[in-house]
Amino acid sequence: MANVLIVGKRGRCYRAALRMGHTVFLWSDGPLHESRKEKLAGWIETPFKSCEKQLLTTDIEAIEEFNIEFVIAATESSVDIAAMIRKQFKLTGTPLKTTNLLHNKNEMKLEALKHNIPITKFHLISDQDTPEILAAKLGLPLVVKPVAESGARGVMVLNNLDEIKLHAKPGLLAEAFVDGTEVSVETFIHNGVPIFHNITEYLHQWKKSIVPAAFEAELLENIININDRVIAGFGVKNGMTHAEFYLTKNGPVFGEMAVRPPGGYYMELIEYAYGFNPWKTYVELETAATPKPLPVKAKKFSCVFMIHPGAGIVDEVSGIALLKELKEVKQFKCKVEPGTLVGERDSTSSEVGHVLMSADTREALLEKLKIVENNLVIKMKQ
Repeated sequence: MANVLIVGKRGRCYRAALRMGHTVFLWSDGPLHESRKEKLAGWIETPFKSCEKQLLTTDIEAIEEFNIEFVIAATESSVDIAAMIRKQFKLTGTPLKTTNLLHNKNEMKLEALKHNIPITKFHLISDQDTPEILAAKLGLPLVVKPVAESGARGVMVLNNLDEIKLHAKPGLLAEAFVDGTEVSVETFIHNGVPIFHNITEYLHQWKKSIVPAAFEAELLENIININDRVIAGFGVKNGMTHAEFYLTKNGPVFGEMAVRPPGGYYMELIEYAYGFNPWKTYVELETAATPKPLPVKAKKFSCVFMIHPGAGIVDEVSGIALLKELKEVKQFKCKVEPGTLVGERDSTSSEVGHVLMSADTREALLEKLKIVENNLVIKMKQ
């Protein structure tokens, strides 16, 4: 077993490492609750924003004392920091060059073009670009987004020249609007070889997703083929990737990829559907271990329903008792009650609760999901 530093506070990740017998150190993005420290060998509580450009001397000194052998990124915001630590201490794992490339959507797409990977038309907006130029290049509507955000933060769909003039600022990435279903592919990689794929179908972006996706075999094969070309092109050798694709009338189109476990409770969905602990597998791959053979086919179907009623003050919550009676519901959390102030939904991670479900068939799962949607009601004050 090894000395492992996990960057980012995701309980299932560091608990998996502890159960495997590793000596675990944790870097939390801010203060860590005392109860979380009990089984840890050490911790750092420096906010990630304090070391976006470079590691602080105090943190380097602390990590030197830890005598770590592996660094694992557990969250979206920890990927670059984990790579910086690997570079500082000459450790194996995804290098900073790769994480920087994948963190910048414009650079990522330029690299994808080098490997003949199908992508949407795009353009990095400069102060020379007028609304007319952007519309001529990319058509209407067009999409603008920050180059270094994920979870759909800051994404806007602009439908006319007035909206482009108002929102398409220099430094943002503009893309042609894609009319197609969105999916993601979660992949485990061992020594450069993909050893597991799952395709997640987005039933409603930001709201509900199902695992595994139900498409024709030829389409599934095509998605995975492009996904694996992306992994090879960007040189990912070990760990996990979460890549997004659009299914257009001309075939799958690559959107973006992250070298980390997905959010949105997809790790739980994988566990329900395939019957293995993906966090354990992730830790194994990041610590130079060889996982046992992973299932090729899902045993069940699973889905997530993200709860967000819109901004305002909650007036009434109903349907919870019925929801708890459904055997298909594996996990339910609701953070609001009458009087709770709910903010705007600004990303896929903005939620006031969620429902995780699993069933033997897709049809049965969708039927029960419909019951949840129809009966879990959060009324807002007018």
